[in-house]
Amino acid sequence: MTAPAMSSYCEIPFVSATTLDEALTSSGSGKAALQKYRQEMRRQLDPGMRISVGRGGTLQLTTVPALACIATATRWNMQDALKLVEIYNKAGFAQLTQSKDYKYVMNLMCEALKAKVRSTEEGARTAVTEIIPGCWEELTTEHEEVRSLTECMHDIFVKVDQQAEQLKRWAGRLVRFEDENALVSIETGEREQLRVVDGAYLKSAGIHRNGAPFVLHEYRWSPDTTMSLFFPAFDLDYDAKAEAALLERLNNYAKPLPEPPAGLLPADFVVAKSGSGSIPQPVKAEGAKAATVAPVPRAKVSAS
Repeated sequence: MTAPAMSSYCEIPFVSATTLDEALTSSGSGKAALQKYRQEMRRQLDPGMRISVGRGGTLQLTTVPALACIATATRWNMQDALKLVEIYNKAGFAQLTQSKDYKYVMNLMCEALKAKVRSTEEGARTAVTEIIPGCWEELTTEHEEVRSLTECMHDIFVKVDQQAEQLKRWAGRLVRFEDENALVSIETGEREQLRVVDGAYLKSAGIHRNGAPFVLHEYRWSPDTTMSLFFPAFDLDYDAKAEAALLERLNNYAKPLPEPPAGLLPADFVVAKSGSGSIPQPVKAEGAKAATVAPVPRAKVSAS
């Protein structure tokens, strides 16, 4: 079921078709099977879009539903993937992809990606997977048709989440990268969880900057296996001030614990330095006497 924090988060509908190739072929059915599943999902759901990005080569865009179904077929089987296809289509995805607005928005996305890649070729090289979410965010704020499509996709994702027992969606944010790993914050509905995940996988999905929102899909088509897919997200209720406050709170995770002011600790308690931060530890100071604690008088209880 959808957690309350998910009410305004929507997956950015388009991702690179090769986002999960390395993860799926490392322990799945191999590249040949992956290509077979990809072709089937293009036929069942949406053919996606092939874009020439100049010296960057050719980019094949696919949709989040198609990629989720491909991953399901690779990790489990085609029968389960086709069940997910049916759920998406009943939720309205098939009808949406046949609309004029959908085709119009795809063309907008194609031109925006070409322009963005050209503008970055002369400067610092930016990963195409990172450019995709940025383009969609800009288009969503500039074009009413793109925002409307985003809201339609949001409704579809919510319906699928409610109808598919094997799927749970969670809202999250990237806190920071730590060497090869990444620290993420996930809202599970009851509390906020901090998890360590593979940093390279997040980057391949287009989640690069600290504070970047995402939607986590957790699939369980069998009791012994859980598959986690991270998708860049757009906050439909985006507020610049709230975003700045959230980023400040996330950045605080990287700061060491504050050192207590002098005078707040007993005489036999000093601060031992450890690494880059100060961690209070009980260390016996030289010449300090053992602290004595006065006994607490037992309260009298009278029977009424």
